[in-house]
Amino acid sequence: MRIEVENDRIRERKKQEYQDLVDEMDQKGFEANLEKISIKTANLFGIVLFILVSLIAYPIYYLVNGRIDPALIFGFEGTKGMLIFFGAYLVSIFVHEFIHGFLWQFTCEKKWGSIDFGFNPKTCTPYCHCCEALSFGRYFFGSIGPTLFLGIIPIILGIIFKSLFLVSFSVLGVVGGAGDLMVIFSLRKHRESRLFDHPYEVGYAYFTAKNGD
Repeated sequence: MRIEVENDRIRERKKQEYQDLVDEMDQKGFEANLEKISIKTANLFGIVLFILVSLIAYPIYYLVNGRIDPALIFGFEGTKGMLIFFGAYLVSIFVHEFIHGFLWQFTCEKKWGSIDFGFNPKTCTPYCHCCEALSFGRYFFGSIGPTLFLGIIPIILGIIFKSLFLVSFSVLGVVGGAGDLMVIFSLRKHRESRLFDHPYEVGYAYFTAKNGD
C-alpha cells in the first residue's frame, strides 16, 4: 500500500506503470481500451441523483415516523448542526476512498500491496487506485461499496432509528457515489473483460482479447 500526495513525479510513475501493464496484457493477447467518465456529466447526474434520492428518502421517513422537523435536518439546530453535518461529510469523502481500497484489496493477489491512496492538490480531492486488472465481479464489488455503506444502507438505518441526521448525511453519501454509479452502469458492456482502475484518467481501462473471443 502506498499513501502519497500527487505530484509530477508520481503522475509520471503512474503513466509508466500503466504502460507496463498494457505491454504485459498485450503479450498475453489482450488490447487496452479506455472507458472515460465525463466530470460534467457526473456532476449533472449528481444533482439529479440528489433530487431523486431526496424525493424517495424523506417521504418514506415521514410515512414511517410521522413527522420531519426541518430544524433538525442536520441533526442539531442552528449553525452548530450545520458545522457538525458538513464536517462529518468532509470526513466521509476520505472514508469513501478507503472503502474502495478496503474492498478491492480482498480481491487482489497482492492484497493491500495493490492499493494506492493519495491526495490530489490540484483538485483538492483524495483518491484510491487499484493497481491490478480485475474481473467484472471483483471490480464491481469495490466500486459499489461506498455508495452502499455511506448511502443506501445508512438511509435505511436512519429511517428505522428515526435519525434525520443520518438520512440527510446518507443522501449526500449516495450523491458522492454518482461517478461510481456511472462507472458501474457502463460495466454492463464489459462483463467479459479485465478491468483496471485508470491511474490518471477519470474512468477505467478494459482489456479485451485481440481475436474478439
